[in-house]
Amino acid sequence: MTAVLPWKGRVTGIAAAAIIALVAIPAGIAGPASAAPPSSASSSPVAKYVALGDSVAAGQGAGGYVDACLRSPAGYPTLLDAAPRTNLLRNPSCSGATIADVAANQLSQLNRGTTLVTLTVGANEVDLPGILAACATPEPSLECLLAVQAAQDYLASGQLTVGIAGLVTAIATRSPGAEVLVTGYAIPFQPGLLPLTDQVNALAGAMNSLIRAGVAGAAASGIDAGYVDVTALFAGHGVGSGASWLGENPADPITFLHPNAAGYSAYRDALLTASALP
Repeated sequence: MTAVLPWKGRVTGIAAAAIIALVAIPAGIAGPASAAPPSSASSSPVAKYVALGDSVAAGQGAGGYVDACLRSPAGYPTLLDAAPRTNLLRNPSCSGATIADVAANQLSQLNRGTTLVTLTVGANEVDLPGILAACATPEPSLECLLAVQAAQDYLASGQLTVGIAGLVTAIATRSPGAEVLVTGYAIPFQPGLLPLTDQVNALAGAMNSLIRAGVAGAAASGIDAGYVDVTALFAGHGVGSGASWLGENPADPITFLHPNAAGYSAYRDALLTASALP
């Protein structure tokens, strides 16, 4: 199941105002006329949705790219757009984006009318793609070991948590009425595949924990923000599982360890489960 933090101050239902029409009933006619209740489709507001983030937010790995940012129509923002009561207004997400890139180049797409924001970012802070490429060989290399050590040092610094909290706060400042859903990342490799891939899995898990902590910090200040954990959905679908939802070919950096179509469907399902969408 999708894990959503209990601290999230999310609106779980949408209050509807009841309008009672007073109808004058002529004498001699028994029984009042009753109006049909409004349908949920007509009473539920449409989420005004903006997607932010990196290659996973863009849909890299799913193919059919529409621009240099590797945005794909099979990415989770477009899949969410197809859900009832969701309207994807803008998707400035871009492959390679860091927290600073999102802040500088993507937040301008938000406004006070935005009611749903999704965010996937953080992997490029630790150069997770570079680590995965360096460590995808059967034997450990110096490049791999150095990349892993650099990532461990960065994660230990606490900068990722601070960066995520600051970015979520900036999103809420621009769109104070928005629900902000921040996703984590899939654990990339099937456990036990190789000692080094297990180490990379541990890095990915630590990264997710720090992203979660950053979202929690922002939510503690009253922001409607939640962390969406996708690891349970991807369990049994990592590289080496025989049923991977991630690209498995290290010679193809566009798809390698990015979700495929099945993986992005899992992201959509996780977000729908976590959100306040009707």
